Amino acid sequence: METNGPDFAFVVFEHTEGAEQAYSRAPRSVDGIAWADQIAFVEHHRRNRIIVRGTFAGRYVDADDESEFIGAKTAEGAIAGGAVGLFAGPLGLAVGLVGGGLAGGVAQERHSPHLRSAFFDEVRREVPEGSSAVIMMASPDRVDAMVSALEGHGGRVVRHSLSADDAKALVEAVAGDPAATPPPAA
Repeated sequence: METNGPDFAFVVFEHTEGAEQAYSRAPRSVDGIAWADQIAFVEHHRRNRIIVRGTFAGRYVDADDESEFIGAKTAEGAIAGGAVGLFAGPLGLAVGLVGGGLAGGVAQERHSPHLRSAFFDEVRREVPEGSSAVIMMASPDRVDAMVSALEGHGGRVVRHSLSADDAKALVEAVAGDPAATPPPAA
């Protein structure tokens, strides 16, 4: 397998708060190599819900499966509930709007696909439900610095050397997210 791309690494922790706790105790550079400005945190909650926040592939990723809870079905439910509640007067209208919106939101959440892309598929494979991780896609020396900084904090390291095509697929998966701001010059 051709591996002239970056490394993609996870340091996986047992609890959904474990990655952030380990990060808070770790040095921000190791052997003169800064690593902390290129990481993201992943939380894998029950029902396969994924939250990702941080810098990945030069983009600031802020993704949450539950953000789909409010959508078209929520609005449709609120309108339908309000129309039915209209027959019961002002109080019925209010109850109908809220109840219909809630029912529509639940339908939206249950029928929405989870976030899908090469990036989120990889996250689901490597970070079990109820766990969290610090992730990084960078040059091997930066990944080495991250792994060294988080050593001794109870994490399990998963590391892949990516081909150029695999790295491109992961970069494209987050291309719609805003560019990360570079850290201030020292």
